[in-house]
Amino acid sequence: MKLKKLKVHSLTGRILMPVMEKAHKAVRRNRGAAGLDKVSVDMYAQNLEQNLESLMKSLKDRTYTTSPLRRHYIPKGDGKVRPLGIPNVKDRVAQEVIRSIIEPIFEKMFHDDSYGFRKRRNAHQAVRRVQELYGMGYKVVVDADISGFFDNIPHKLIENSIAEEIADGNIIKIIKKFLGCGVMEDGKYIHTKQGTPQGGVISPLLANIVLNKFDWALHERDIKFVRYADDFVLLTKTQEEAERALAFAKEFLAELGLKLHSGKTKITPYSKGFDFLGFNINHHGCKMKEKAIEKFKDKVKKVTIRSQNLDSEVIVQLNRIIRGTVNYFVKDFTTGYHTFRRFASWIRRRIRCMKYTRISENDNFRLRNKHIAKLGLLNIFELYLTAKG
Repeated sequence: MKLKKLKVHSLTGRILMPVMEKAHKAVRRNRGAAGLDKVSVDMYAQNLEQNLESLMKSLKDRTYTTSPLRRHYIPKGDGKVRPLGIPNVKDRVAQEVIRSIIEPIFEKMFHDDSYGFRKRRNAHQAVRRVQELYGMGYKVVVDADISGFFDNIPHKLIENSIAEEIADGNIIKIIKKFLGCGVMEDGKYIHTKQGTPQGGVISPLLANIVLNKFDWALHERDIKFVRYADDFVLLTKTQEEAERALAFAKEFLAELGLKLHSGKTKITPYSKGFDFLGFNINHHGCKMKEKAIEKFKDKVKKVTIRSQNLDSEVIVQLNRIIRGTVNYFVKDFTTGYHTFRRFASWIRRRIRCMKYTRISENDNFRLRNKHIAKLGLLNIFELYLTAKG
């Protein structure tokens, strides 16, 4: 006789003040812009105890209501933009409360080759796993892209996936409210019939819950994969296996109401290289992909506009960009000696252009490298060498 699956009950009872306070600290730590009500993280904290008590009461007695998201667009680096949905701070705290309560239930079910938005897991581990599989003979890659994943996940799929493990109707109802709160854009309310907003605290967890079904379906067919949120690659030993793996992935994702982007999904030999998580990976190693280089340069250009003054704030902003780039792209498994050496000279050239509002090689002698260093600017190439040991 098949045993009835046990679900988790009474999660609402776990919504207590320590959980509320911890959720608020997480939201405050992540900062973020104000939502539609224009209440910032700092403003919300001014009357914190009362705000948290009121929110906790509404979450527990089923009176909680969500506000529409504020639409915000950020550049993707390819001329396109990515739509974000920014919740009010109150709703971000509520999402973090629910996320913290349900995450432990699902975390133990997630596949080992899922690396995105999980504790003690990161993109670098995902890249290392790809390289490990290559070393095991998996030399053909299905470089996959799910079309508009976060915007197109069916709400019913999310709700059903959660209801398979959780029997607390109040928690499921709250999650439905997160999903269906709608978006305000240009003064117009847009109802959200599908998708989970990029910008929502709980969205990455919901994405992992949905795609965990896909992970284990691949596992059952012995298809090797590495996934980071909606970004994943399949690795096989032959072209024929890759074609079968791709066909299965398309079919399974279609059953979930999702589809692969035909223009961005391809089968390629590992030796020819492919892009994954900001890196270009091939049999020679791993380096910054071209779009990541362009994105880095775009950030530097925005800070070093020639018509603006070269002051301490410019140096602070540049150093922040430089540190972030080195911390992410310079690892023991990456290459980039020449790339980062060129970055260093290019950044100095941008600094000189700001100083003298022109482009001239003569300025190399007027503002020497040692003088630029005295301004406090980090040398990205020296940081690269230090990180590489």
